[in-house]
Amino acid sequence: MARRSQFPITIKAGGTAIKIYRSPQRVKVAAAGRTKVVTYDSFVVVHYRGGTRHRQRFSELALAQAEAARIRALLLNEDAVGLQLTGKDLLVYSQAVADAQLAGVPLDQLTKEYVAAKKQLGGVSLAEAVRFYERHGRSVKADKLIPEVVEELMAGLRADNKSDYHINDMKRRLGVFAEAFPGRILGADTTAITEWLRNLKGEDSEGKELEFAPKTRNHYRNAVVQLFNFARDHGYLPKGMPTEAEAVKALTVVPPENAIFTVEAMTKLLAGVPEWLVPSLAIKAFSGVRTEELLRMEWGAFNFETKHITLNADVTKTRQRRLIPISDNLVAWLAPYRHKTGRICERWGRPQAFVQAFERASQQLGIEAGANRFRNSYISYRVAVTHDVQRVALESGNSPRVIQREYLELATEADGKRWFGILPPADRPNVTTEHHAKPKQRTIIRKRRTA
Repeated sequence: MARRSQFPITIKAGGTAIKIYRSPQRVKVAAAGRTKVVTYDSFVVVHYRGGTRHRQRFSELALAQAEAARIRALLLNEDAVGLQLTGKDLLVYSQAVADAQLAGVPLDQLTKEYVAAKKQLGGVSLAEAVRFYERHGRSVKADKLIPEVVEELMAGLRADNKSDYHINDMKRRLGVFAEAFPGRILGADTTAITEWLRNLKGEDSEGKELEFAPKTRNHYRNAVVQLFNFARDHGYLPKGMPTEAEAVKALTVVPPENAIFTVEAMTKLLAGVPEWLVPSLAIKAFSGVRTEELLRMEWGAFNFETKHITLNADVTKTRQRRLIPISDNLVAWLAPYRHKTGRICERWGRPQAFVQAFERASQQLGIEAGANRFRNSYISYRVAVTHDVQRVALESGNSPRVIQREYLELATEADGKRWFGILPPADRPNVTTEHHAKPKQRTIIRKRRTA
């Protein structure tokens, strides 16, 4: 205990003096029928604020000194609220200040952050949120922007030797998504992605705005889901949690009534288009290869002895090697080209260019030739003559379910036999079999049939 001569103890707070006085308390105590006076130590903290004298009594010097130090700190910080508190509120405030100091955050900022967190969490306690973060949030190793994750995914697809078709398709769809969502992948939510999908539009061949069908929107959704799954696997999203993209509902797709060519329409088409289009259209009509596959195929894929087309994994959309039978009528259509080498479609590098070429030629003949009509026709007529969906699925690189849902049309076995009986006209012109690297050097002679 401080000696009597030390009092009062003066503590300076700028221009204000805080003093601690020793003020013993004398109390009368009755004992054994007698009354005696007992003296207890007592210390009073005094300071002036706003012209008013404030004093507090404590039973121990240490408590008085702690209070004086607190008042000094509050005065120096000009904390009027803390100086006005007394009793229980004062203890609460003092503890809050101490906790804020331990957290290394000013008390006002601490309370603002807590209130904001509680508002966002609703009925969930902050402790529960912290436990959830410990379980899931710590698995996030990096905060990435969506365009960055797209680039990483594309590099991964190329490193995994995915098909060019799949890579280009993902690049196109995710490029549109990254342009609409350039921010953090942690910040993208289900509502925003759903709204983006609803507003997606494309362009037709003439540049006119085009509404996307539900199936097309689902393709975009699936690409985004794959992107978010990739991000989760690589620590850019919490592990063990569904992603925001997965919560986006897929649209219900009503299977379209896919049109097919009639035998008469295909006969007219092959007889009327320019000769340089004939081999490509015949291959599509009587083997069912996809346009993207056809543009990568070379003449060496055809084995006219065994009557099979060999599509290697680097050509097919699914990256799986497959064999396609060469029908007798396709042998006849390709007879002038049996000794050619190199790419079959030398003229085109992009599927869109090829599609536009045969659509223009077919329109001149008054025939509607959509991009999928060749493949749909082949699969429908092939199933009609084989009665074997599983077999046709293997040949065409599709699942039986997809064929049943999207490609199967009502065609009779007789229709199928007529389809695969379409032969070149007897007066078909001769075609040179020399291979030239540039399409413009090809020598093609074709006599037009007269009505």
